[in-house]
Amino acid sequence: MSRLWLDVRHAVKALGRGRATTMLAVLVFALGIGATTAVFSIFYSVLLKPLPYPDPDRLVLVYDTQPACTTCPASLPKYDLWRTRNTVMAALGGSATGNVIVTGDGDPERVPSARVTPSLVNDVFRVPAALGRWFTEAEGVDGGPKVAVLGYGFWQRRYGGDAGVIGRTITLGGEPHEIVGVMPATFSHRRAEIFVPVQQAIDPSQIGNHFLLTYGRLKPGVSLEAARQSMIALGGELAKEFGYNHGIDVRSYYRAVVGNVEVQLRVLMAGVGLVLLIAAANVANLLLASGLARRRELAVRAALGASRWDLARQLTVESVLLAVAGGLVGVLFAAWATASFGTLAASVLPSVTPVAIDGWVVLFAAGVSLATGVLCGLWPVLRLRTRALAQAVREGDLRGGAQVASRRFGNGLVVAEIALAFVLLVGAGLLVKSLLGLERRSSGINPEHVVAFDVAPTGVRYQGNEPVRAFYRDLLPKLAAIGGVQAVGVTSHLPMYQFGWNGEVALEGGNPWQPNDAPLIEYRWIGGDYFKALGIELVRGRLFGPEDREGAPLHAILSESAAQKFWPDQDPIGRRVYKGGIFPNNPPWEVVGVVRDVRSYGLGRSVPYEMYASIEQQPFGAMTVAMRVAGADPTAVVPSARQVVKSIDPLLPVSTVQTMTAVVSESVQQPRLFSALATLFGVLAGLLAAVGVYGVMAYNVRRERREFGVRLALGADPRRVRRLVVGRGLLLGVLGIAIGAAGAYWLTGYIRSVLADVQPTDPTVFASAAGLLLFTAVMSVYWPARQAGRTDPMVALRNE
Repeated sequence: MSRLWLDVRHAVKALGRGRATTMLAVLVFALGIGATTAVFSIFYSVLLKPLPYPDPDRLVLVYDTQPACTTCPASLPKYDLWRTRNTVMAALGGSATGNVIVTGDGDPERVPSARVTPSLVNDVFRVPAALGRWFTEAEGVDGGPKVAVLGYGFWQRRYGGDAGVIGRTITLGGEPHEIVGVMPATFSHRRAEIFVPVQQAIDPSQIGNHFLLTYGRLKPGVSLEAARQSMIALGGELAKEFGYNHGIDVRSYYRAVVGNVEVQLRVLMAGVGLVLLIAAANVANLLLASGLARRRELAVRAALGASRWDLARQLTVESVLLAVAGGLVGVLFAAWATASFGTLAASVLPSVTPVAIDGWVVLFAAGVSLATGVLCGLWPVLRLRTRALAQAVREGDLRGGAQVASRRFGNGLVVAEIALAFVLLVGAGLLVKSLLGLERRSSGINPEHVVAFDVAPTGVRYQGNEPVRAFYRDLLPKLAAIGGVQAVGVTSHLPMYQFGWNGEVALEGGNPWQPNDAPLIEYRWIGGDYFKALGIELVRGRLFGPEDREGAPLHAILSESAAQKFWPDQDPIGRRVYKGGIFPNNPPWEVVGVVRDVRSYGLGRSVPYEMYASIEQQPFGAMTVAMRVAGADPTAVVPSARQVVKSIDPLLPVSTVQTMTAVVSESVQQPRLFSALATLFGVLAGLLAAVGVYGVMAYNVRRERREFGVRLALGADPRRVRRLVVGRGLLLGVLGIAIGAAGAYWLTGYIRSVLADVQPTDPTVFASAAGLLLFTAVMSVYWPARQAGRTDPMVALRNE
């Protein structure tokens, strides 16, 4: 132990003597270890950290499968059938998300909410409330008491964390509810902030009304595959019994939570691992150069009897100290980066897995620091052999020996750095080009100068259809009268932002598809000048007008894709369609118009089939207002719009104010975020590779001053000397790119699933990455080449 302490003291002194080398090595370590730790914290929190529930591996999602939807929620009758007839689930629970207007104890507020079954938390997730309790079974029946459980964040924000909130009354949608519990901060479910029980009678006629996402907990000893096969069989039995073509599927809850970001996170983890390897190669080269510069010191120690182990221990201690210092700085950088990433990725990462630097992440950073330090410290020892050092002392020659071998080793590390950087740059280039392709896609709307906000005339005052109609009849003309407003419309589901109302249809005269190929139709209720407000073009027929009123035959407008799907290459105007199917008391909808397709799921998704209905014929409560404004800033009219809403109903809040340009941009937030991170790592890898090329070439030039001096003394043109050095640097770059191309080809196969509108082997991306790295290599070698060309032959020969 005393010997190790002496090595530490000696290492501190040695590092202090080479301050420039020490600071550079710490900086490189900090960049590599910091970036790796930051990405690992995200990777660990999302993919490795156990979910915050007892036995999380027993949790599953149970889906209703349809021809056009393999992961649909259940209807309440189906949920009840699944719950009572299955033999593999210890418990089933369900939830349906929405929004609720909160009044009392502050300003009116529209809050994300969820209607849930009592079994969801009591029996499936098994998470106790932080205060109070969860719902009882008696509260989850039709006509049960009005109760609510608050999410932790809402409780803190609205009530300041007051423990006396239990038993108080909160008004939701105009109806008083008793607060019976507050959930812990670790519980997050579908981003809801208020929970109320599902209090709805089971009506067999509503078996096709799908809204309840179903969660399950497997019985002990039942595997996921066994449960899946059992539920598939149950789905087949129910399909025969009730005469529909739907089934059941079971999937891992964990896979469902992380599935949409897993590939991207694994790619990022691999990418930042390459950055760490490049950083380690740089430091290894740096320490090798430092070790060769200290050949006299090491040779003297070897001649005095120091073993190879003694030299290895000394150099390793120095390297570990550098790595630990870099790791400490890197952890601080990682903490900042993780917090920033968590804020930027709030809508991208699963909400049940908050990202933070915890003990496991710190332990990972410590392990990476030690492993990298030991590895970098041992490389110079492998190149500096004690026998050669001792022989050099005896012969009085401390200049030669390992020069050629060390140069080859350093060049090899640089080639490896360039190869790794090439892989990262190709991956980043493909992701960026894919993102640009997504952003160039036509959304089907004109988002410029459009602002949107939510209103929700719900509660006791708006019971029945007529009060809702009256509210929007009063609201829309007043909003249109605001200065600068060109068009105003309302929609039940804002494109690229709100989802969830869909179903199958039947066509009068027969369907052009087989039962198992039935398309899923998105239903949207609109009012006012909705199509004009969003810039959606009319293709055929007409838009809704005064004739589409209460009591008149039901009229519908279809998207272009839906019309083509329903009646291929035929005129759809005047045709009739039935929601759900043709059965008694189900009225037909006559098609009066066709509009352009809208990418309502987002720019990265396919165009859905859509059917529009007028709120004059079929009112809809909570709506989103879309306003096209003449001014450069569409949000400038929002204060006036708030006053208009307040003049009609002071208790209705205006919420979720956003521009449509922001909505369209947000639809590609996930690919934008991951492509930005990949680009950051690619650029960082390129910079580190440039530092590596510069360091090796500068060191080689210093070591070969005698050769350059002889060449110049014999009349060589300095330009030829410069070209020689530049040529060597370019050769390293070409070799690195050639090796990196194989790795990049492998990488493209791995990220194929996350690319859109770009081929994984896109030649322009490969060529651009190669050109960038070659340019970087030339720029990195320029200064050493210039120094080589300026070598003074007399000085070089005399110093040698």
